[in-house]
Amino acid sequence: MSNQAPEQVTEQSAGRCPFSVKEVEGTDPFAHYEKMRGYGDVIWDAGMNAWLVMTADGCRKMMSYDNDKLRFWTADLSDEAKEIQGKRGLKLSTGEDHFRLHSWWIRQFSSVGIETFRVPGVRPLVHSLIDRFIERGKVNLIDEFNALLPVRAICVIMGLPWQDDAWADSCFQKMKPIARFFNYSTTGGDDIMQAARAAVRDLNQILMPFVEERRAGAGDDMISRLWRDGHTIRPDWGVEDVVTNVRHLFFAGSETTAHTLSNAFYILLSQPGMKDRIRDAGENGVPNFVEEVLRLYGPVQFRTRLANDDLELGGVTVKKNQAVVSAQAAANRDPSKYPHPNEIDLARRAPRDHIAFNTGPHTCVGAGLARIEMQEAISAFMERMPDLRLDPAAVAPVMHGFQWREFAPLHGLFTPGARLAV
Repeated sequence: MSNQAPEQVTEQSAGRCPFSVKEVEGTDPFAHYEKMRGYGDVIWDAGMNAWLVMTADGCRKMMSYDNDKLRFWTADLSDEAKEIQGKRGLKLSTGEDHFRLHSWWIRQFSSVGIETFRVPGVRPLVHSLIDRFIERGKVNLIDEFNALLPVRAICVIMGLPWQDDAWADSCFQKMKPIARFFNYSTTGGDDIMQAARAAVRDLNQILMPFVEERRAGAGDDMISRLWRDGHTIRPDWGVEDVVTNVRHLFFAGSETTAHTLSNAFYILLSQPGMKDRIRDAGENGVPNFVEEVLRLYGPVQFRTRLANDDLELGGVTVKKNQAVVSAQAAANRDPSKYPHPNEIDLARRAPRDHIAFNTGPHTCVGAGLARIEMQEAISAFMERMPDLRLDPAAVAPVMHGFQWREFAPLHGLFTPGARLAV
C-alpha cells in the first residue's frame, strides 16, 4: 500500500494476531472477525501487513485523526494511480482544500437537501425499474434492479439521462475496473491499475459534454451546483475539478449501494418473518431495517490509512508509514457497543449509531442518497410484491468479495402484478 517500507513488527509485538482477514476472502467473515477481536482491540494482521482496529470506539478515534495524523493509502502511490481518484478530489485532497470540498458535499446531501430528490426523482425511478419485471413473477434482483438503481439515481441528481439504458449501463460498466482496483489494490498488479486508468479516461469522455454545457451553473442539478459554487471551494476551480467530482460520485455511490441493496434483499428474504416485523414496526420499520442492514452488512469491510508519524492507538504504537485499518465491519458488531450485535433489532436505540458510512473527515458524503434509495426500494418491493421470496430452484446466495462484500446470486419469485403509470 505504501512505497515506503514500514518498520517490521516482530513475533513478540503487542497485539499480534495469528489470523488474517485475508483467510476469509469470498466467504462470510464475521465469526472470523470475532475470533480476531479476542486478541485485542488493535491487532497486527501479518497477512495485511497492517494494524487492524476492531472496536467501534477505536475506529471512531482512528478516523478522527484522518487528514491530520493519517493519510489515505493511495496518497503514496504513483501519479498514474492517483489519476484514478483525481489528485484534487475528495480522497486525496488535504487540509483546508479537503475541508471545504467535503463540507460542500455534506451540505448538498444533508437530510433537507437530498429529500427534495426523493419523491420526484428516486421514487418514480424505483417503480419504473420494478415495472420491467412485475408482470413476469420472477426476478434476478442483482441484474434487474440492484445494479440498475444506484447509477440511475445519481443520474437523476446530476441531471443526466437516466432513462437512456445504454448510456447509464455504459457508465456502470466503466466503473467496474475502478471498483476492482480499490477492492484488490493491495494484492493486484499493474494490469488492474492500468485497466482502472483506462476506465477513468473513458468515463471522463462520457461525462465531459454534460460538464461543459453546464458551465453557466444555471440549473439545480449537481453539475450546475459544482460550477456555481466551485470558486468557494478552490479559487482556481475548473473543468477538471467538476468532472473529477462527478466521476467520484458515480463510483462511490454505485457499486457500494448496489452491494448493500443485495445484502438488504438477502436478509429480507432469508430471515423468516422479517417482512412482518418491518410492517409491525410502523413508519420506523423500513428506515430502521435499512440502518440495521447497514450496520450488519454494509458492503465496505475496512478502510486503510497510513500513519504520518508514530501514533498511539488502543494501547499499541503505530509506527510512521505503517498501515492502520478501520475494520468497520467488525466494529459494527462490537458486543461492547451493541447488545445482541449479530441480530436485526428494529427497536435498537440510536439506529444510525454505526460507521457503515465511515466517520470523521471522510464520512461518506452520499449517505443520504444511499439511504433514500434503500428505503424506497424496500418499501416498493414490500408493497408491490408482498410474497417475494427466494427461488428455491435457483442457486442459493452466498457472500462474495473481500473489501466489498455482497450476497449473490439473488433470484426471486412472487405473484405477478400490474405495471404502474409513473
